[in-house]
Amino acid sequence: MKTRESQGARLARWAGAEGSTVPMALIRIGLALLLWARWGEDMVLVQAEGPAMLALSLGFFAATAAMLVGLWTRAATAAAAMVVATMYFAIGAAGGRTAWIHHHHFVLMSATVLCALTPCGRSLSLDRWRALARARRLGVAAPAERGPLLGLRLMTAQLSAVYLWSAIDKCEAGFLSGARLEQIAGFYYFGSDLPLGTALTIVSATAAWTVVALEFALAIGVWRPRWHRVLLPLGVAFHAGLYVLLPVHTFSATMVLLYLAVIDPSAVHRAVAAALPRADEA
Repeated sequence: MKTRESQGARLARWAGAEGSTVPMALIRIGLALLLWARWGEDMVLVQAEGPAMLALSLGFFAATAAMLVGLWTRAATAAAAMVVATMYFAIGAAGGRTAWIHHHHFVLMSATVLCALTPCGRSLSLDRWRALARARRLGVAAPAERGPLLGLRLMTAQLSAVYLWSAIDKCEAGFLSGARLEQIAGFYYFGSDLPLGTALTIVSATAAWTVVALEFALAIGVWRPRWHRVLLPLGVAFHAGLYVLLPVHTFSATMVLLYLAVIDPSAVHRAVAAALPRADEA
């Protein structure tokens, strides 16, 4: 019983911990830009078919613009989350617009929903600037750039789950033998002229096992700070390679952006303060 209580207490401290809101703000800004990159062209008003889509388009751009600059941030981020969830589930899944329901759409949509659960407007935002101006006017201390970290913990869980199930999905003979990678190389690069032979088989099988091992390591390692110094740069390199080699759209950028949820918030805060010496006062 004592052990269970101590585990429960540790879980409560983990879930209720507070820290810098700077990484939340950076994720908010990045997500707003990625939402424009992924859905912006589809949501321009000229593309709207009917009053409902027109309203959704207006809501999309209004919410994401306010989210980007941090104006009425909690409401704006929540509105953006509701809009993209409507786009994914109602228009995409239920409405048959399958171009909106790929895995990179889901990762981006769910990350936006999780961002809405964070106090992401307490840093790097117009809301922060207004709060500082109010504090100066009233002669009181500036509000701290701190808040609950639960939203970042949930983003870490999202990252871990994506890597875990991606690795599990690849644990079959077709992928581990390298055959699937050879098919991808043939489809995107070589066509029917794919150079066959033992060397290609060895290279593709080695690459396949390396990818699976890295994804399993990332699924575990995002929870282990001691692994971050080595593992996260490998993850960035992996996603950069995917972005350059394959049409993964916003998936790589979204995954790398979510690494900010994994890194110690105080370390992110110090890095931003070093790059922007007046970040705490602006």
